[in-house]
Amino acid sequence: MGDRTPRLGLGTYDPGEEWDHTDTVEAVDEHAIVRGPIADRPADGEYDDELYHATDQGITWRWDASSEDWTYFGGRGCADRPVPGTSHFESARFDSASIEVARSVHARTEETPVWNVEAHGIEGDGATEVGQAVHDLLGRVAESGGGIVYFPPGRYLLERTPLVGDDTILLGAGRSTVFEGPRPDDEEGRALISNSGYDATGYDGASNWGICNVRIDSPKSNGIVPAHAENVRLERVYGDAIYFHHIDVVSSKNVTVDGYWATRGGEAGSDAPLQFDTQASGLSRNGVWDGREETLVADDDTPCRNCSLHNFEIDPENDPDHGVHIHRDGHESIRIANGYVTGCQHSAIRADTGDLVADLTIDRVSCIENARGISLGHVESGRRELTIDDVTIRTDDEGVASGSGLYASGFDGAVVSNVTVDGAFTNAIIFDDMDDLKLTGVTATGADDQAFRFRENVDATLTTARAAKCGSAGIYSGPGSSVAYGGVTFDDVGTEVVVDGEIREWRSSS
Repeated sequence: MGDRTPRLGLGTYDPGEEWDHTDTVEAVDEHAIVRGPIADRPADGEYDDELYHATDQGITWRWDASSEDWTYFGGRGCADRPVPGTSHFESARFDSASIEVARSVHARTEETPVWNVEAHGIEGDGATEVGQAVHDLLGRVAESGGGIVYFPPGRYLLERTPLVGDDTILLGAGRSTVFEGPRPDDEEGRALISNSGYDATGYDGASNWGICNVRIDSPKSNGIVPAHAENVRLERVYGDAIYFHHIDVVSSKNVTVDGYWATRGGEAGSDAPLQFDTQASGLSRNGVWDGREETLVADDDTPCRNCSLHNFEIDPENDPDHGVHIHRDGHESIRIANGYVTGCQHSAIRADTGDLVADLTIDRVSCIENARGISLGHVESGRRELTIDDVTIRTDDEGVASGSGLYASGFDGAVVSNVTVDGAFTNAIIFDDMDDLKLTGVTATGADDQAFRFRENVDATLTTARAAKCGSAGIYSGPGSSVAYGGVTFDDVGTEVVVDGEIREWRSSS
């Protein structure tokens, strides 16, 4: 530091007292934010990535040694002192590497310390294995009450699974902060990053934690695995190479994934880029790696509950089976919204055959150039509340399209609205064993066989719908099915209506 006067750390500064710049302390606290008015911010920082929180601005500044200047790091600003280059923030969610991440998961206040990993000897040089050091640092952060752990640009090799504790945020610098999990031969998989309490029951693992602004490029490991966790936010995650899933939410509650971009699916057999998973009894597959051996997540059948995926794009180069996989039994209140899925060899979005799910919402999602769009089939009963709204399923390549564009079964109470299914699927839309199914504003076009197939035991109301360019029939109503209709039109279909195998006259209402 030369002759520079070290500045006070967060724990020693009293904002109610006048700060005498002649005061000195013995050492610089390199994991704390210095606070004070912007006028008191020093002209130069003392070390790269040093942070200074200007209390009168509501902005945290970062010293960039390469440019020798203070740069915006985070904070909402205020009406008369907005964030540089922007208007005053309209909401509390963070934009870029921001302290607001802490508020978004209810971690701590703006006084939360920021622990810069470089200040603790952890280098992202792409050659040094730092997993144990990161794990140890996260333990210290948890013991201190939580905080933000900042990873500057670099490639961090996590040879073991670091465990995140309560009230802790892992914060990177976007795509330039890369996590990779090297694994010994024949030991591929295991979580790249998980949480303390992964081996607890129910939702008793770590809570109020998050990972933001990072890239995963880890062909030998699984990705971020919240396990038996609660109140987790994963934001701005970039997914490149991975062994199983970039994000694998296991037996957790209140997990939000907001901002996720996948360029590849998994390299192993289970290769959906993102998965909601239940650690079922006797079927344990998820585990953490301590550098020597694997320990499995507790397998007590705890489902995922109240979890969501927002603002995402899954555009993989390696043709995975699925884009989003709802795996195993019992999930409740899953929402998938504002996204795009392409390039899947089975389904863009899939729930396992025969397994139960309740309160599933798919909203404003485009499923383009997949073999199937949404596949939620093969169970007779026990599912509840399905909402599909403002969804486009389209596959122009006849060699890619197969099966059904949209398939659902076993739901009691389902609403499908503002949906377009277009492509040479076997059937555009098919339902089995559905009670109280309502469809409105639905267009089914281009199927080899049938546009709307209510195969068996379906109680449906179909309004403002269109069936077009289908080779067999516009509507098929099978055994035990009842379809009430209004405002349905047909255009270039082989037969308008088939009921229990017999052609019926269809009188379209206006």
